[in-house]
Formats: sequence, structure tokens, C-alpha cells
Amino acid sequence: MKKFLKHIAYGFFFFALINILILIKYEYPAYKAIKNKTHKNYLKWNSIHNNKNTYDLIILGSSRCYTGFNPKVIDKELNIESFNMGTSAQDIAESYYSLVEILDYQNPKYIVLESFLDLSNDRHDFYQIFSNASFFNSTKNKFNLIVDGYGSKGITNYLIPLIKFNSYIKKDISSLFSNKPKKAPEINWYKGFLNDSTVITEKQIKSLRPMPNIKSSSFNEDRFATYFNKIYDLTKTKGIKLIVIRTPYPPSRLTIDDNKDEEHFFYNYLKNYQDVSYYDLNTHKPEVFTDQDFSDYHHANIGGAYKMSKQLVDIIKTIQKNN
Repeated sequence: MKKFLKHIAYGFFFFALINILILIKYEYPAYKAIKNKTHKNYLKWNSIHNNKNTYDLIILGSSRCYTGFNPKVIDKELNIESFNMGTSAQDIAESYYSLVEILDYQNPKYIVLESFLDLSNDRHDFYQIFSNASFFNSTKNKFNLIVDGYGSKGITNYLIPLIKFNSYIKKDISSLFSNKPKKAPEINWYKGFLNDSTVITEKQIKSLRPMPNIKSSSFNEDRFATYFNKIYDLTKTKGIKLIVIRTPYPPSRLTIDDNKDEEHFFYNYLKNYQDVSYYDLNTHKPEVFTDQDFSDYHHANIGGAYKMSKQLVDIIKTIQKNN
């Protein structure tokens, strides 16, 4: 019995040691960036928390948003203060709890929410999610995001670094046997927007994959409906205009096949909300975007961001004119 307990103790010790080493490896760069005041999520939340009731328009969504909507263009055209709160792999539940935290400090007129199948699926990047939530001032909002937003999976990933960083560990191991170039550091930020000058290459264009298919993806319609309705109810209660945007893709990718699952789902779902403005930037103004407006298979570069931001400006001007 003693021998068995000794093995259990050794196993627990090594498991704890592995998790501590993983935590140090993957969290130390974030700790260093926070200390140097260069961590993107730290800077974003500082702006929200420290500039109370400043922003008239706030953008929520993934990296497709933070590379796509430039507050400099939006503010100049509309004479308002906007802020881009897009974060990496931002899940729709994360968008909701971020909005709850934001509205404790800001009183915006407009919330722009990105629609994108991967933001409502059953696969979550808990490292990115918890990185974002770690900067909430409200312990209650953090707790609700972890427990209510993600349940047992959220709790497990929060407590066990080995599980939370599993996909990153696999990527690091596979990178040892590949010659993929490392990404350039993200340094050109303005009010939450990343100015990316990278242009997709011809080789990348030729290797583009077809658009997501709902049946073959892990898109969770019930999850989308649950958290979209929470966002809708919250904005309606606060008298905030909710604008939902489907961000664009490189045109060459859209023409690979005739799959329009993503386009049709959001259009058909959101037409039931008459007080929500929905726009698909892939079709809102045909032939606006070119492949060269993108840095990869779905992120806009600085040229694409200018076009996306101008379209958002026109959308808001139309809303203002009709109200």
C-alpha cells in the first residue's frame, strides 16, 4: 500500500512539475510583455478601463477584426471616437463577457460584432480566451466567462496548463521538423488595430482552401444563438445600436467552389432581427476587394483595412441618415 501511495505521490509531483515548466515557458513572454507595457490585450483593456465613457463605437471579434477596422479612418470620417477590441480567436461567448466588462466603463452608441463560423464552434483556444479575460477588472465577469461560458472544459483548461497549451506544444514540436518561416512580431498598433503591410503571395493564393462548410465543420448553431441573443439583449437594454459584420475573404477563395453556407446562414438568421443591421462585406459592394488586400487566406492587410473601414463608415452614415 505504501509503495502504491509512493508511486501516486511521484506521479503527482512529476505532473505538477511538467505543468509548472509549461506555464513558465508559455506565460513568461506574456508576463514580460505586460511588464514592458507592450502586451496587446493589456493595452486594449487599459484603454477601456482608463478612458471612461470615451468611445462611441467599439468593435468585437477575432484577429480578422483587429487587422480589418482602422479607428483612424473611422474616427476621421465620422468625427467620433472608436476602439477596436478584436482579440485573437475571440469566441462568441468571449465577445459577450468582454462586452459585459466593457459596458462597466464605456457607453458606446454602436457595437460592431463580427460574424464568422469559427467564432461559434466547439473548438476553443483557451490560452487566447483566458489571456483576454485575465485583464477584466471584474472577478465576477472572469468567473462567469470560465464557468458559465465554457463549463467543465473551461475550468479544466484554466487549472491545468498542459491541457490549455496542448495545441501550442504540438505546434512547437512540429516546427522542429519543418522550415516554416516565423511570423514577424506584431508591433504596429493603433487603438486596438494592427497595421499589417503583408501581402498574400501567388503561391499562397494557389493553395487557398474552399470556404467552410457548416455540415463538415464544428460550427455550433445553438451556441451561436445563445450568445448572440445575450449580446442582442444587452445592447438593446442599453440602447446601443448593434451592427453585425461578416468580414471579407480573398476573392480567389470565394470562387474555389459554390459553397455559400456561411453567407446564407448569417443572412437568414439575422434577418429575423429587424433592429440589428447586418452586412456581408464580401457582397455589400461587389468587386471592391482584391486578393492583394489580404495578408493570408482571411486577414486583411492595411489596404484591405482601409476599404473595410470605409465600408463601415458608409454603413453607419446610412444608419444615422435613416434614424
